[in-house]
Amino acid sequence: MLDHGSRNQSDDLSYPVYHIAPPSGWMNDPNGLCQMNGIYHFYFQYAPESAEGGLKYWGHYQSADLIHWTFTGPALSPDSIYDRDGVYSGSALVEQGKIYLYYTGNVKEEGHHDYISSGRGANTVLVETADGLVMGEKQCLMTNADYPEDLTCHVRDPKVFRDGQEYYMVQGARTKADQGEVLLFVSEDKVHWRYHSRIRTAKPFGYMWECPDLFPLGGRTILSVSPQGLEQEEYKYQNRYQSGYYIVSGDYREEREYELSSFREWDMGFDFYAPQTFEDERGRRILVGWAGMADCEEEYDNHITVERGWQHMLTLPRELVLKNNVVCQRPVEEIRRLRQKEQKIEQEEGRAEFYCSTAAEILMEELDGAHLTLQIGSGLTLSYEKDRKIFSMEFTDGTGSGRKQRKAEIERLDTLNLFLDRSVIEVFLNDGACVFTSRFYPETEELKIIIQGGSGRFTKWDLF
Repeated sequence: MLDHGSRNQSDDLSYPVYHIAPPSGWMNDPNGLCQMNGIYHFYFQYAPESAEGGLKYWGHYQSADLIHWTFTGPALSPDSIYDRDGVYSGSALVEQGKIYLYYTGNVKEEGHHDYISSGRGANTVLVETADGLVMGEKQCLMTNADYPEDLTCHVRDPKVFRDGQEYYMVQGARTKADQGEVLLFVSEDKVHWRYHSRIRTAKPFGYMWECPDLFPLGGRTILSVSPQGLEQEEYKYQNRYQSGYYIVSGDYREEREYELSSFREWDMGFDFYAPQTFEDERGRRILVGWAGMADCEEEYDNHITVERGWQHMLTLPRELVLKNNVVCQRPVEEIRRLRQKEQKIEQEEGRAEFYCSTAAEILMEELDGAHLTLQIGSGLTLSYEKDRKIFSMEFTDGTGSGRKQRKAEIERLDTLNLFLDRSVIEVFLNDGACVFTSRFYPETEELKIIIQGGSGRFTKWDLF
């Protein structure tokens, strides 16, 4: 439920009801996610002048309940020598009644540069705020000269956290040998930082790791990264860029004292990248991702919203729970407060047919793991093939705006919980052990739903 005073949702049937989207312009990475004094602050990459991107600011939404959001405008602007070419991604640390915002200030020099090996300044910048709105003076904490010499100019996206008496910062990096990795910095006062070590795989895994995040969950340490440059496979790495996580064993602070698990993707849909987590005042670890994808225009796009002056949105806030060494993602419980007009769906001879709003939730429980097909509107099909153990999301008409198919291997399907919000769908399988997020563009305000196969308890709600 968005309040920004500039968009009439009834005039744009693709604009979401309960997902965060820009009032106009371009949105991408979630930044500076935090809660202070009961108020949630969600910053994000923002190009207010054009729905097709441009010079990056930080926009800002705030909320007291994770469902009603107020847009307050640009929070950080590219107005200093440290960030004149863009306020890039970063994070928030809440301490002593203040929010400390760390981000990458982008600077591009004039001349003949590739902006990978030369010509780009990646400055680590700090800004303090007492209310999330009024910003203090910008402080440049580190420049390229403070990073290891074997790196390219691509060092960015600081995520800061406290561990014991010390503060740590992880940043994503690209080496001159085109290997992605995470840099670890340490500080005693949140301002003066020194390089400590790096975290990486034994063999190269992508040429750049963006948006790193290192956090505790269920007694383990999780490292989240967004690698670029992975080779596409049939059931893995199907998008232009990926986002996923490792479970870290051992001491991440010592380069020879840790091990990384196999890499597991956060989301198998068309539109998910650059997630960030934070711990709220209830102790929940909450993840939010960008419901979008960069550099995919040759395959699929969002031209419908671009023509209406805006592009992209954020995913639902998802509470993380570690279960059997898998990080499960569950929409925060606050979303249930939006439920209206509950309807139990009955099957006859293995088939159910009904209509629902384009802002709705469908919950399918106690599934028997059998073959299941869920047709949504005219051209979106979700299906589970029991024999092959494959779940797929497939668009067969223009509602996908170029999107075709994404697949995942799933041993058994027990639950399916999907959220529709006009031009986005999020599908949570098996209590969030596997998730699919995608944009889509139905042409009507009401969708015909056909379920074939499977058995269990099916419930539908409108969400307003």
